[in-house]
Amino acid sequence: FIFFPPFFFMFVLLKGTTKEQAFRIGREIAEAVTATNPKPVTLKFEKVYLPCVLQTKKRYVGYMYESEDQKEPVFDAKGIETVRRDGCPAVAKILERSLKLLFDTRDISVVRRYVQRQCVKVLEAKASVQDLTFAKEYRGSASYRPGACIPALELTRKTMAYDRRLEPRVGERVPYVIVYGTPGVPLIQLVRRPLEVLQDPSLRINSTYYITKQILPPLCRVLNLIGVDVSCWYRDLPRIVRGPVSRLTAPSSIKWPGSTGSSPAPPTCDNYWSSSETLLSLSLSLSLSLSLSLSL
Repeated sequence: FIFFPPFFFMFVLLKGTTKEQAFRIGREIAEAVTATNPKPVTLKFEKVYLPCVLQTKKRYVGYMYESEDQKEPVFDAKGIETVRRDGCPAVAKILERSLKLLFDTRDISVVRRYVQRQCVKVLEAKASVQDLTFAKEYRGSASYRPGACIPALELTRKTMAYDRRLEPRVGERVPYVIVYGTPGVPLIQLVRRPLEVLQDPSLRINSTYYITKQILPPLCRVLNLIGVDVSCWYRDLPRIVRGPVSRLTAPSSIKWPGSTGSSPAPPTCDNYWSSSETLLSLSLSLSLSLSLSLSL
């Protein structure tokens, strides 16, 4: 890796060389180019990546060495999902761990087993909701064009329908997850707040969306460079039989519509819908009472 101050840099591929040889050759290249150019033009040799994956322009990742005496490398990534904030944490964690396994073992079968384990974890609803939560910046209602399908805007509209004072500040990140819905429903209608998923047993994290649209594409972009088809790893998985999923239960004081005494009502969609409305109204009234007490 050679740096042209102040804005330009380039990679030089040295096949079959060791780390020590790469540092020596890099310094020689920098000195030779600097000597052939008038002052103050200089070429600065910065670091060695071993190994390294160059995905596209300004998107690369590798183990970085900044000196010959450095024993342990530093995982350095630029422009890929491990350092970007527009995805969910699960994508960054799985991609970074997969790359480290590839760099350490040089064995793609180890990476395959790890990725398949993580896919099964998501399919079986054992992944943390926090790791599957997106957080997009809210730019203010006036900054979006009419009819814009933006998750942060959609959730803000729903919240403000109950209380207009609950609008997020401009620049604040709004968390959301994607749930299962009726086939053919637009994705924007499957956006929910994480608390809604924890409180409503009828809502399930859309594991198919997270795996096929979020987790696998970044892996494909990296591993396709070495001829690996990551999508077949997911297709080769056995069918997952979903078991019961533990959820946060509603308070015992809340009565399901149609229930009599201690006997619960049958779990119909209307019951779930009414319960979520009750929980939401309770949370809104609680926040309202707290805000009033604080103001007093």
